[in-house]
Amino acid sequence: MALNPDQIGPGFYDELRRHYSEEEIVELGAFIGFNIGYHTFFGTLKFYPMFSPDGRLVSQDESARIYGEKPASLEKTDQTADERR
Repeated sequence: MALNPDQIGPGFYDELRRHYSEEEIVELGAFIGFNIGYHTFFGTLKFYPMFSPDGRLVSQDESARIYGEKPASLEKTDQTADERR
């Protein structure tokens, strides 16, 4: 959704309706939208994820070492943090 919203079409919502009510789909969409916004905003603050890829709670300094100079939660990339530096 964040990277290619034009790919979301009627078929996507038809599939969701097989599993969720309209109210649940709206709630899910709001949750996704808020999270995309939060991640975008936090990226401007250089706010790093609180958890390492293996699920450990980490400090901002350790997270910066893990994820590189720029958190890439919404970037589509195959690069590792070391390759982005």
